[in-house]
Amino acid sequence: MIGNQTKGRGFCGLLNYLESQKDAKLIGGNMGGDNARALAREFKISRQLNLEADRVVYHASLSLPENERLDETTWNELANRYLEEMGFDSNQYVVYRHSNTQHDHIHICASRIRLDNGKIVHDSWDYKRSKTIIRQLKRDYGLQQTHSSHEKLSRNPSIGQQKRLEREHEEYINGERLTPQERPIK
Repeated sequence: MIGNQTKGRGFCGLLNYLESQKDAKLIGGNMGGDNARALAREFKISRQLNLEADRVVYHASLSLPENERLDETTWNELANRYLEEMGFDSNQYVVYRHSNTQHDHIHICASRIRLDNGKIVHDSWDYKRSKTIIRQLKRDYGLQQTHSSHEKLSRNPSIGQQKRLEREHEEYINGERLTPQERPIK
C-alpha cells in the first residue's frame, strides 16, 4: 500500500473532485451528508471552531498494488485506524473509494480542526508517521509489503547502469581502460 497526503484550504474543491470521478463511491466517515455540497456545509461546522487556521483540509489517499483488493468494510476499518493513529480521533472525515485506475484505492477527506477543542491536528513529522502507520497496517491486514524510498536506493542497477558496467568491463579487458568498472553508488 502506498500513501499520499496533502493539506489545503477549501473543502469544496476536494469534495467535488472526489465525487466527480467515474465510479466514485462514498463508503464511510462520520458525517451525515451524501454529496459534496452537503458535506462541505457540514465541514463548515469544524471551520467555525478555529477561524484563524489556514490549511484545515487534510487529504490522504491509500492505494494498493494492482493485484490486491479490499472490500468496503475493510477499507473503512483501515481508514479509521489510519486517521486515529495520525491524530484525527476527534475530527470530521469522509472516505471515498475510486475505481478509475488499475489500483484499488481510497481518498480520505478530513478536517484538521478537532471537534473537542478546536485545535489543529499537529502535522510535524506526518510523512514519517504516515509511512510507519502504513507499514503496520500492511502487516496487520496481510497486505503486500512494498519497499520504502530508502530501501529502493539499494536496488539492483537499472538497465542503463548495467549496460555501462558491461561496456566498462569490456573496455578494461581490451586494455582501453586502466581501472576496472565501479558499481553504481546506489
